[in-house]
Amino acid sequence: MPKSSQLKIVIIGGGSVAWAPNLLRDMLTKPALSDAHYVLYDINKKASDKVRAFITKLANQAGFTKATFESTNQREKAFRGADYFIIAISTGGLDAMAHDLSIPEKFNIFHTVGDTSGPGGWSRLIRNFDVFTDFARDFNLLAPRAVILNYTNPMNTLTDLLSRLCKAPVVGLCHGLFENIEFLKQHYKLKDEGELSINYGGINHFFWADQIHTKSTDVLMDLNRRLQRQSFSDLLPETTAGRRKFEINHREVATELHRLTGMMPYLGDRHTSEFFAFYITSRQNLKKYKLARTSIAERRNLFRERDTAVSHELAAKKISAPWLVRSRETAADIIEAHSQNKVFIDVGNVPNRGQIANLPHGLVVETAVRVDGNGFSPITFGSLPRIVQGFIDPYAHLYPMTVDACMRKDRQLALRALRLDPVCAHLTTPQVNELGNQLLVAHRRFITAF
Repeated sequence: MPKSSQLKIVIIGGGSVAWAPNLLRDMLTKPALSDAHYVLYDINKKASDKVRAFITKLANQAGFTKATFESTNQREKAFRGADYFIIAISTGGLDAMAHDLSIPEKFNIFHTVGDTSGPGGWSRLIRNFDVFTDFARDFNLLAPRAVILNYTNPMNTLTDLLSRLCKAPVVGLCHGLFENIEFLKQHYKLKDEGELSINYGGINHFFWADQIHTKSTDVLMDLNRRLQRQSFSDLLPETTAGRRKFEINHREVATELHRLTGMMPYLGDRHTSEFFAFYITSRQNLKKYKLARTSIAERRNLFRERDTAVSHELAAKKISAPWLVRSRETAADIIEAHSQNKVFIDVGNVPNRGQIANLPHGLVVETAVRVDGNGFSPITFGSLPRIVQGFIDPYAHLYPMTVDACMRKDRQLALRALRLDPVCAHLTTPQVNELGNQLLVAHRRFITAF
């Protein structure tokens, strides 16, 4: 049991070897969090027991001996009195996600990732809806003041749902911006990302930067000149040795979107491409733009590799050095800032209160967010250019509509939202309905709303 003075931090999905070990290690490196009580909550207690054993070994080795760790599958015990929740789960796991990829493919929609937009993102929200609604109920009942950090995709709609239902502050976290920052840091040979000033805004996995400066360079002006004849990949070729095909980002989509808008888009082509029909409804265009699709088999292999790596570290005499290095995730910084009433500014997904002037009020948007003891205060981005607003506008309507449909238990409204999705533009309305209904049937054991 935690001491009365200890912060209680709960990781929902505490058995995830992809997320939990890194997030826990990051928090232990923060003096204000090094003596917290960490609860690893997971419906698979065997998995969370393994992560608990790993992080206990790491903490002892690194000298973080004041922290305590608990593994449990009992929700009331895990949630009661928590100060912070971190959510990193996927209802149904890869077996369910397989349907999100295979069913749209029958309708010539070839998802590259399939967890955010398009039919894959639509069905992923719906199969997570009941679980997240139950989370929100229990947060309000058992820990009504606890801050909620959500890492689960679809980031936009699940963060929207939690923001509507929860009494406490909610923010969605994503590391997409860090890819852009790392590119800029390397290309402009910066010692530290603090040398960059960047103004960015949009929606998750679909954000845009309209101002970027270093001390000596107007970066967008420089990129506008360079990208007339070169691509982002030409400017900073990726090292591909030992990397899986879906981890290699050729940035052909990003280059085209920059030339079209004059802004720097998210450089993660595999995500950005899924907001446009012309990239992912044609096998020829997938090849043309060098877009790699992540298969379920590849995902299973990656998960097995991560699990094996943790097992290896548990069997070894000491945790190896790479596991002791902080990740680029910022959950630790956010919890430290909030709990200590310090200021930290990070990328965050919160409802629009005017931070993006020409997107709808209440839509969950991704901008810089100030964190302090008051919670999450979004920083004004301004207005998006008309062309970018036009790209985002369909999602600004269909995302909240899908959440509304789940909350109202309105199957027809959910199908209407799917009809609005740009990647379904080549389908007739009966075909869209058939696609949606096939996904709902495939996920029926997770869905009560319809």
